[in-house]
Amino acid sequence: MHDNVGLFLHRWATRDPGRTGIIDAGRDDLAVSYEELDRKAARVASHLRARGLGTGDRVAICTANGLEFVAAWFGAVYAGCATLPIPTGSTVPEVAFRIEHARCGALLTDEERADVAREAASRTSSSTALLDVREAIDASPGEATPSELPPDALAMLLYTSGTTGAAKCACISHGSLRAHTQALVDEVIGLRESDRVLGTLPLTHSYGIRTTLLVPFYAGACTVFTPRFSPRQSLELCNRHGVTWLPGVPTMFIAWANEDTTPAPASLRWCMSAGAPLHEDVRLRAEKRLGAPVRQAYGLTEANLAAINAPPDDAIAGSSGKPVAGVELRIIRESGAGAPQGSTGEVLVRGPNVMAGYLDDKMATEHVMRGGWLHTGDVGFVDAEGRLTIVDRSKDLILRGGASIYPSEVESVLSDHPAVRDAAVVGQPDEYYGEEVVAVVVPRDDVSVEALDAWVRARLAAYKVPRRYALVDAFPRSHSGKTLKRRLRAQLARGVILTESLDADRPAQELEPDDHD
Repeated sequence: MHDNVGLFLHRWATRDPGRTGIIDAGRDDLAVSYEELDRKAARVASHLRARGLGTGDRVAICTANGLEFVAAWFGAVYAGCATLPIPTGSTVPEVAFRIEHARCGALLTDEERADVAREAASRTSSSTALLDVREAIDASPGEATPSELPPDALAMLLYTSGTTGAAKCACISHGSLRAHTQALVDEVIGLRESDRVLGTLPLTHSYGIRTTLLVPFYAGACTVFTPRFSPRQSLELCNRHGVTWLPGVPTMFIAWANEDTTPAPASLRWCMSAGAPLHEDVRLRAEKRLGAPVRQAYGLTEANLAAINAPPDDAIAGSSGKPVAGVELRIIRESGAGAPQGSTGEVLVRGPNVMAGYLDDKMATEHVMRGGWLHTGDVGFVDAEGRLTIVDRSKDLILRGGASIYPSEVESVLSDHPAVRDAAVVGQPDEYYGEEVVAVVVPRDDVSVEALDAWVRARLAAYKVPRRYALVDAFPRSHSGKTLKRRLRAQLARGVILTESLDADRPAQELEPDDHD
């Protein structure tokens, strides 16, 4: 049997055609069978092939959780194309960069995001075809089945600033997705055909697409998709549809712990949190509110879900648990030597969950994969039972509500402003999001915080926009001239540097916990 992960869907469409594959809350709880999903994916595949797209080509997808995304993603892989999910809140420059850098042959999108897609395409030198996802789904009936592909064929491209800070595209192969998904289902999560999963994590994110699309479809389970996160609505969906497994990010578990108007779902077996550290007090409050175990997992875009503290193992405060079957962990000191058991050091990962490399960036790939291990930049230790605990992460990375925000990207946008001499972006503790984005700016000329905010907002997705700004005369620097961000964070925490917040002037939806890619 070949390795095309489209077989996850096609197999169940053949084995049990009437089995419900998804329930789309964005379409009044429309239930769609595996057979119908297979039929729609085949139409998308035929639509792409009719435009000369097939094995080796790349297709971008920018649409919300639900039927359209599922059909578009599987349709693209049926055709043999690599998929490039683009976060729905992306700005024109962000979309343009992705489709040009990845040389996408097509961009499947919906009416809501069509204007952004058109403007993005007009700014590139690539010949990306803009396709309406609903037209593709409703195209003439196709007989397409998953193309036969080797294990190393690319299935998915995911943009991340990577462990070294500059914008990169992680390449994920079919063989990697198949092996890792099989291990998750059979050895760790224990999903069954009778299970129902809540799909509130964005499918444009590695964590979301693996846990709410690939894992359930491999198991023959059903996912209840919702296009936006709402704590009350999501709990109502869990109750209404008997959701048994609930993957989320810490921000969501905080919101669920604080939501007191909806009964706890009696059907839940357990819940999983990843994307950011899950504080023990939050975990316990969420467990009490949801009436089910809440456990922590660890991973990153380049090596998703490497370790999970899954039942029946005991819950260990702060621990991400044991490596997923087939995944190896190693802890090393700064010298590169292995760290003794229980000692902290950089976390290295090796296994089927690790990316093939960064797109068109051999040097960065060789650096991060040196010695055959992915160097995560995160700091942790492994205990005597083989359980991983993360104690620190890549030093500049900001985790806001489970979303990875790389300061270098925001700093680059701020520095392009003609009135800005220098910019430094750091994370500051936040009770709800875990961290908030704070920009400290050295102005060249007179400039207002409002003007800087408008500048960034026009160029970056809303969740990356700083929530607080500070204007200063100079940064603390090392002898070599490097900005000392640790000192900046300390000065912000002590109130030495005062910030101005614009949150009160922003639309409420920008502060919802689904603002992550």
